[in-house]
Amino acid sequence: MPEVRADADRIVADAAALGVVLEVGQAEMLLRFADLLLRWNRAFNLISRRDTGRLVTRHLLDSLSIAPWLVGTEVMDLGTGAGLPGVPLAIARGDAQFTLIDRSERKIRFIDQVIRALGLGNVSSWCGDVRALPPEAIYDTVVCRAVAGVADVWALAGGHIRPGGRMLVMHRGQSPSSRAEHDPPAELAGGVLHQRVEVRVPGLQYPHELVVLDRTGPE
Repeated sequence: MPEVRADADRIVADAAALGVVLEVGQAEMLLRFADLLLRWNRAFNLISRRDTGRLVTRHLLDSLSIAPWLVGTEVMDLGTGAGLPGVPLAIARGDAQFTLIDRSERKIRFIDQVIRALGLGNVSSWCGDVRALPPEAIYDTVVCRAVAGVADVWALAGGHIRPGGRMLVMHRGQSPSSRAEHDPPAELAGGVLHQRVEVRVPGLQYPHELVVLDRTGPE
């Protein structure tokens, strides 16, 4: 359909502005994910209804924006919710394996449906508290669209990052004063603050902040 191709072309261009290279087929898959998300949202309340009209910018492109900071090929999405940012990242990074974790059974049911519908062989789901993960579950990168403080997120999942790996924590649309409430210390148990980046996503009025924490060694 011409309108689908036009929308896919726009996603390819906007992703390129974020430093992410997509094929048109990947963009079309992102649009299929968006369609699933909208259909399931009517019953499962996966995202705010205020966001349905700006799904591509608010959720798909926002998720893709952290792709340049991923390291390695084993990625955990902590508190994935509706599969954000994990599903868009997995579509963009077919060379990496993604484990999407959430405590909500209904959200994990949605994720499993997305995996089947889109044929995402590089995505698996795990329903439960991250603190119940076995110690041998180790990842190169942990990503999280956070509402909690960075130090709290690190305390939950920092032990599941291998040395040399990193954690990417996204704080969305916050004022400088509210961001200060989530300021991470320069050093955490087994990790160190690498950088804080203000990321501007095409189509969104306000940037989000990305906090990059590198794993330096065992706790």
